[in-house]
Amino acid sequence: MDNLNVQCGTAFENSFNYFLKSKGKHIISFVNPFSYYQLKGDSKYRDIDKLFSDGLLLCTLHRIFFRKIARASFDFSSVADFVFEEALHQNARLAIVGATDDENRKAVDIIERKYPGINIVYTSNGYIKRDQLLLESIESVMPDLVILGMGTPHQENYALFLKDNLHNDCLIITCGGFLTQTSIREDYYFPVVKKLGLRWLQRAIMHKHVRKRLLKEYPLFIIRYISENIYHKLIN
Repeated sequence: MDNLNVQCGTAFENSFNYFLKSKGKHIISFVNPFSYYQLKGDSKYRDIDKLFSDGLLLCTLHRIFFRKIARASFDFSSVADFVFEEALHQNARLAIVGATDDENRKAVDIIERKYPGINIVYTSNGYIKRDQLLLESIESVMPDLVILGMGTPHQENYALFLKDNLHNDCLIITCGGFLTQTSIREDYYFPVVKKLGLRWLQRAIMHKHVRKRLLKEYPLFIIRYISENIYHKLIN
């Protein structure tokens, strides 16, 4: 059984800095119970260079069957602050694509206010109708870092499209719902939510699509993940 190669969150900072400074095009993305089997089921996603666990549930199950890993999520309770601080420190040329026009504008305004001097050279909503046109627009500004917030599998698919077609070296990183969340509130998660590890509950209360995932997709993921890994261990 070919499981996804999910990395420990403690390796995120080194991976990010290595890819940002190295030659070539690289992708960092994040996986959760909703996206796990979407990415596992298609071999093209093996071209994603690093995958990290976006949530404690997958971390817990991974620890039971394989090894202990830490969470790494693209939000201000995890790795987002590091990403923007490093982009500012290294004067990286940054493209931010995702969410609606209004959400993107609000999120970018917050990021620019939070990190004065950050070099954001391109922004766009995530509802892409002409891939080639957006590719040409991104390529014209030659970004060092592209952040994509389109939801799975769209953001991963577009990350792979950019990796295959951009001519300049860059790091492409997915951010899921980060832009939408940031447009709602600068520090989206309330302090007590972060302290108690209840980020999933806040999202469920605030967003209907998250409630649907928790009630439908997550239980199915748990059953499938546990049964497959128990079977794999029994036959090996």
